[in-house]
Amino acid sequence: MRLVEVVEDVGFLQVSSCYERRVMDVPKRQYQVWAYSVTMGRLLLRSNKSEAFATRVDILFQNVHAMKLLTALDPLVVAEADSLESEQILAETGLYPPKRKLVFLLRAGSFEGYVVAGVCFTNEDSGEYYDPSPLWIWR
Repeated sequence: MRLVEVVEDVGFLQVSSCYERRVMDVPKRQYQVWAYSVTMGRLLLRSNKSEAFATRVDILFQNVHAMKLLTALDPLVVAEADSLESEQILAETGLYPPKRKLVFLLRAGSFEGYVVAGVCFTNEDSGEYYDPSPLWIWR
């Protein structure tokens, strides 16, 4: 995985460019698998507020087709896979050829996983532990 751009501001960000790799590197926060729904294939990862952080951060993958991840990810780096990495993961999952699918690589310590999805969004806010995510709209 080659890191090209580190996103400092973890505001609302749509990672959808196939031409430019976008990377989110948030090494000081621990993320958990917070929710998964078959409806719209949504996966929500969350880093809650703590003594060290006054905010929480949500990462939403939508239109998820495949995933390989741990339930806790600390530290977390998310990057869009390059074409060779995408091809290998899509072949491994049986999702080849890609059709509106992006491969996001997730690295946490020595673990390397992925999420194959249509899009990824992030949100940072001051919500509490059980407050719903503004990214997770129930329908």
